[in-house]
Order: sequence, then structure tokens, then C-alpha cells
Amino acid sequence: MPEKKQEASHAEINAPSHWEILARERNARVIMCHTPDTYILTGLAKSADRAMRALRDRVYTTVTSEEAEPLFHEYNEVVLRLHQIVEKISGKLDIRYRPPRAIVTMLGSDEKEGGDGDGADHEGPGGKTSKTKLS
Repeated sequence: MPEKKQEASHAEINAPSHWEILARERNARVIMCHTPDTYILTGLAKSADRAMRALRDRVYTTVTSEEAEPLFHEYNEVVLRLHQIVEKISGKLDIRYRPPRAIVTMLGSDEKEGGDGDGADHEGPGGKTSKTKLS
């Protein structure tokens, strides 16, 4: 006897994928990679997230605070250096760059500028930029 093919229900067809469900998480970020450089950074960010989480979790258990402190400091220096490079490139090419809130906090800025790095709601020469019109 021939096997009957089961038809997928409407709910199964429209069910969100595993990745769509993950993208809805509070601590998730979705990044569109427009250049090979971004692919490198996203891979690096994933590994850095894993390593920094492990370091934070293991301070006082398998890693002493004396060992961890210079690693945290070095990591933050590299993050701030990347911020400076992105800021420099953006300025040279007249591209709006708005540092993420965490960078502004790290720099100890009193300005209320920070953002999530997408440049939305940026006061530029043409006035306020909305989230839907960034270019």
C-alpha cells in the first residue's frame, strides 16, 4: 500500500523557527552582515560572550580576582579601542555613529547620548532621525 503523505497544518506552516524564537529573547541581538568584516566580528563576539561569562562565573572559584582583574581591564580596553576606530571611520566618511550606552557609560560621559548603536533618534543636522529612516 502506498504511504499517505501527511499534510502540514496551517499552524505548523506558520510556526516560528527556532531562530525566530531566539531572536525574541530579551538578551538576543540580530545582526545583518553586509561585509565580511561583520562576519568576523559576530563570530568573535559570540566567543567573547562565552569566555567573559565563564570568567565572571569562575571568579573566586577557579580564577582568583588577581588573575581576572587584568583580563577584564584588557578586554574593556580593546572594546573601547574598537569604539574609537569605528568613530574615526564614521567621522571620516560622514556616517552617523552613536556609541552604545555601555560605551558611553564606560567612558564616564555625562552626556545623555548613548543608544543601542543603531543611530536611531539621533539629533543630526536635519533634525531627529527616526528608527525607520537611518540612511
